[in-house]
Amino acid sequence: MSENKNQKNKINDKNAKTNKSKNVKDNSELSKKVLNIFLAIIVIITVIIGSVIYYQLYKYSSEEIVNTDTTNEASTVAEILNTVIDSNETNTSSSNSTSGNTTVSTSDADSRKVLNKEIIVLYDGLVLNVSEMKVVDLQYIDNTSDKKDDYVITYYNYQNFGFTKSSLGILSDQVLDGLVKVDNVGKVAISENYNAIPRDIQVVNSIPAVVLDNNSDFANYDNKKTIISDLDGNGTNEYIVILSNKETGESKIILVESTGFIKATLATMNKSGWESVSTDGYYLSYNNIEILDVDNDGIMEILFELPTTQSIPTQVSLLKYKNGDLSGITDISCSLENTNTGNQ
Repeated sequence: MSENKNQKNKINDKNAKTNKSKNVKDNSELSKKVLNIFLAIIVIITVIIGSVIYYQLYKYSSEEIVNTDTTNEASTVAEILNTVIDSNETNTSSSNSTSGNTTVSTSDADSRKVLNKEIIVLYDGLVLNVSEMKVVDLQYIDNTSDKKDDYVITYYNYQNFGFTKSSLGILSDQVLDGLVKVDNVGKVAISENYNAIPRDIQVVNSIPAVVLDNNSDFANYDNKKTIISDLDGNGTNEYIVILSNKETGESKIILVESTGFIKATLATMNKSGWESVSTDGYYLSYNNIEILDVDNDGIMEILFELPTTQSIPTQVSLLKYKNGDLSGITDISCSLENTNTGNQ
């Protein structure tokens, strides 16, 4: 009986060990399941957080691209719209400028430049077409046109062979039947901000030796001025010589190449053209001329204002000199009453 009891105890011990082992195995499998679930939750959370971060980065990147494209567009059109307003302009330009029924702020005027397909060039507030080298009629602006406000923008102003300032152009009161001009701008006003005078320009009250050596008759004129500049940027200067003779009443403007030889006579004016006019001693002068790059091609054009008895100029002759070639009208015969054009 004692033996049966021992055998029974052994069986119980064996069952206990088996149950214990089973419990350990069950606990181990449960732990694994819990761990797997925990890892799965971490993976899901990581994926969600990663997706959110990726979306935010993508959204930020897209916005940056749009902003960069917009900035590049604006800087390409005028390097463009890098507007610098003088402190004395701020009072008029930074505030709203009113012309008729039109109110335009400086920021609106600047942003409008981006929409302009072509550079706007004004001469004494009138529109100057610079697409061709020829004698150009200056154009008023139709005050009834829907496009009139396109001219109410910031301009970069040039006069006397130099940059003066930037200013907000405003439409004038009516000049003629429904026609207006742009006020608050310089003699030459350009709608885009680039370096329109990329090379030095000098004005001297004499004839340079290289010119006089090849044109000794220039010494016979009473008044002599020479505009000196490298018009085409090839490293050599050209000379625009302005001559006048008080005795004969003759005046002329001549383009001379770097070699000292005459390229062309741009314009002449004789006493017979103005002797009946009350203005005493009217001559062509350097005040009739501006030199600047009006079409942004790196070459400075010659702008010659044709004389007139009117208070506002009506015609400007455009000439371009490049590597020995001259485009535009030459041999213009001027008077205060009429003007005859010559060679092209």
